[in-house]
Order: sequence, then C-alpha cells, then structure tokens
Amino acid sequence: MNKYAIAFDVGGLFIKSAVLDDKGHVLPGTYAIYPAKSKEQKEVIIEHFVGLIKHQTNRILDKSFEIYGVGYAFPGPFDYPGGISYIRQTDKFEHLYGVNLREELTMRLDQDPLFVARRADRFQIRFENDANLFALGELFAGHARAFNRSICLTIGTGTGSAFIDNGQLIANRADVPPNGWVYKEPFGASIVDDYISKRGILRLAQQAGMKTEGLEVKAIADMARGGDAVSRGVFYQFGRNLGMMLNPFVAAFRPEAVIIGGQIAKSKDLFLEGVSETLQNSLLAIRTVDETSLSTFVGIAQMLTQSAAKA
Repeated sequence: MNKYAIAFDVGGLFIKSAVLDDKGHVLPGTYAIYPAKSKEQKEVIIEHFVGLIKHQTNRILDKSFEIYGVGYAFPGPFDYPGGISYIRQTDKFEHLYGVNLREELTMRLDQDPLFVARRADRFQIRFENDANLFALGELFAGHARAFNRSICLTIGTGTGSAFIDNGQLIANRADVPPNGWVYKEPFGASIVDDYISKRGILRLAQQAGMKTEGLEVKAIADMARGGDAVSRGVFYQFGRNLGMMLNPFVAAFRPEAVIIGGQIAKSKDLFLEGVSETLQNSLLAIRTVDETSLSTFVGIAQMLTQSAAKA
C-alpha cells in the first residue's frame, strides 16, 4: 500500500497544497492553490480546512493507498507542537485565536468514514513555522544540500529565517538569534521585519516619491525591468539593506551560503547587486528559490516522516 502526505502552505490570501509520496516527491496533478478564507469566522475556516484535506485526498488516483499525515506551514504566532494559533491583530485568521486546530481537524475527520478508511494507523496532523519547513525542504532536496552551514530566508510580508548546521536546524545557540528568528532583531530605526519585507520595499518606494497606495511589489519590479530608474533604485537600496542586515548574523554564524525564498526572491535580478555591495563576506554563496512552496512541501513531508519515526 502506497503512503502519502498532504502538505499545506498557509498564507493570508491563499493556501498552496500538494500531495507527496513517502520519498518526498510531489504527486503529479495534486498541486493546487485555494483561497485562504482567513477573515472568516472560526467554523467557516475549520470546515474549509477539512474540505481541503478531503479534496486533496480525492486527487490521489492510486487504488491502494493511505494518508500517513497532514502537515501545515502556518504563520505565527503559533504554538506549533500544541497546534494552537495565537494570531491576532493581523487581519488574518484572527478568529482562530486560542483554537487547538489539531483537535478541531481531528474531530471532524473522525466523523468521515471515507477518510477514516484512508487514514494510516499512526496518522498525524503537524504544524510548523514556514521558514523552518522551507529550510528542511532545501536541506533535503534543494540548495542547502551542497553546504554544511547555511542561513535560509523567506522574504514576503515579513522576514522568515532558519539556520542550518550539519543537517540540523539551530534554534537556540549563542551564534543565532532566539528561535533562529531574525525578524524582530534591531535594524535601522526599528526591527528587521520593517525593512526586509514587502512593506520595507513600499516604504523605500514612498521615500523615492512614488505613489504607493494600492501599489504591489510586482508592479514596482515590472517598472524596474522596463527601465524605470526610480523603481530600479528602490530594489537596489532594498538589496543594500538586506546585505547590511545579514552582516552581523553572517559574522556570528559563519555560514557558507544564504538561501533566499519567498515572493520577493522572484525579484532577485533587481536586488542581488545591492546585497553583494554591502555583504562583508565576499565568499558567501547566495542562492535564490522562485517556487518556495515546493521546498516547503518537501519540508512538510520530512517533518511528518521524522515525527513518525520518533513515535
């Protein structure tokens, strides 16, 4: 009997999903993007999540299979081991505050005999920080395989980060920030998250005289590639900020590579020059990943496999 895991990369607007086999490969025809429904009430969101699990299960065409786990890359604050969301004041998933998602999902799936029949004996539902799962995926099947020590970043609405040393995620050690999270470390006039993010780029655009109301980062990138000097300057300065932000972490952790994912990594052609100019370690390899979710899916499968091995 073939074993599969269902992976969900949860964002405020969309949820990306795929089914993976027990070797961590995405099953053809199962990659999908769904609305997140993150502003809905608790019951609507949970029923939506249950429906997505069932929908992805129905995409598996094997005649004989079982689901050994469902894994979520979920934004924080979140009690990942406990499965409890503590997100609030972010205009997404606020109605899940204090809710034990693992218990709620398990209870509802238990009531569906068709899903129960497809569930493995040691079926599990797991949650983890998206940057950690991206790093796990890169370690298992991506750029991080080529290096002993690396820093992984996901740059989008905020700055996600994870530190890898000899195949292990390092969260609590003197040479990394607490939890491996750089986002709330001091930088500029405030913290990293305010600069190395979508809003950081929009702030630079505003400072450069651009009208930013309703403006998306992709539009600025399109203008930059079209030859607009102001837009190109925005990304160049963003790259310089990114390099300067990295310097103290690179000096302390001494990585061989920095691996950048997230939506903003798709604009690498516009900001990497600025990074190179300000990064003090000229030997550091910089790698970028356009389809961050694919690495995250692999990371989810690894998380479920490792958890099952410990059970």
